[in-house]
Amino acid sequence: MATSNRFLTMADVSYRSAEVLSNSLGFTNKVNRGYDDRFARTGAKIGDTTSMRLPAQFRFSNGAAIDIQALNDKGLPLVLNKQYQRAFVMDQKDLALSIDDFTGRYLRPALISMANEIDYDGLVLAKQYANNAVGTVGSAPNTTAGVLGVIGAARQKLVENLAPVGEPLNLVATPAAMALGFQYLTSLFNPVADISAGYKGGRVYNAGGFDWMEEQLITPYTTGTYGGTPLVNGASQSGSSLITDGWSGGTTLDVGAVFTIAGVNAVNGQTKVSQGYLQQFTVTAKNGAGATQTLSISPEIIGPGDPRQNVDALPADNAAITVFGATGASAVEAIGFHKNAFVFGTADLPEPQDGATGFRASVPELGLSCVVTKQFDIHSYATIMRIDMLGGWAPLYSQLAVKAILS
Repeated sequence: MATSNRFLTMADVSYRSAEVLSNSLGFTNKVNRGYDDRFARTGAKIGDTTSMRLPAQFRFSNGAAIDIQALNDKGLPLVLNKQYQRAFVMDQKDLALSIDDFTGRYLRPALISMANEIDYDGLVLAKQYANNAVGTVGSAPNTTAGVLGVIGAARQKLVENLAPVGEPLNLVATPAAMALGFQYLTSLFNPVADISAGYKGGRVYNAGGFDWMEEQLITPYTTGTYGGTPLVNGASQSGSSLITDGWSGGTTLDVGAVFTIAGVNAVNGQTKVSQGYLQQFTVTAKNGAGATQTLSISPEIIGPGDPRQNVDALPADNAAITVFGATGASAVEAIGFHKNAFVFGTADLPEPQDGATGFRASVPELGLSCVVTKQFDIHSYATIMRIDMLGGWAPLYSQLAVKAILS
């Protein structure tokens, strides 16, 4: 007696899609991932916002007299601003394949492409908000001590910004940065098996306090074009924007460019004691050309008296601004980070209606929710399948990320 083919269900494809997508993510797999189930019934759409609540911060306090501190917990909005999707045409024979064959032929190529797009968006965000920077723009370290110096300085920045002790730190590196690390670091302080693996793979796996991962999607660090004698325009400014002047005409700082302000030092996140070096800020939005510029910056400037204080003093009027790197400079950068520096969040899209067949796979433990939809197209007399996921990126604790300049 003939047996009938078992056609794939949308549940089969949906859960396998979530699994393959999760396994294909690179940078995104190393950051905080969150799934919001509030949209499980109604479905979310582009532009919806979910909120992640940051824990309250308290200053040091001791003695017999009670010191009641105001609660200052803060919600961080994450906008679900992108609907990632991949679609392809199939026939009935394709739906009769085993789930493994279907995965290899269709799902894996589509979802690797989607994972690359998600990673790229995350790396763009990391460049935008990672305000710490170490190294020398335009000067590649060319000794073991030089490379270790940059990587060690990157780790120092994260530890001084209270990266949890004992938890992994990651370094996402361009192929050029990985090659530099391979050249100078693979033979150092590693067991023989790790040295062998490094030489066979042509890469660094762990060095300088970081787990290394190679990523082709990182864009270079660039400063933009600037000139003049940039100064703070107005005393005691705070918040996520800074009014400046003294730039030459045509000045435009690139997103991700880092700068410091004279007299504005970083502080320890707990003790609020000055670290003894200038706080670094990054430009988060393209600014218009002109002598007077209002810069969008991260982190926001928070002065003494606030439990979230991050500088020892608010900027003085006419305090000098120094950009990290010369005008027009470009450099290879690696990004060191703790997982809580950034977050990628997803929420449930609505399940398909009006003649389409589909299934939504929500997998909280993977931090993913995706919908697979199948529908016959009378125009082409073919079956179309699409995979959709709604997500968004946000900085969580951006002080836990650092740009390591390696060229």
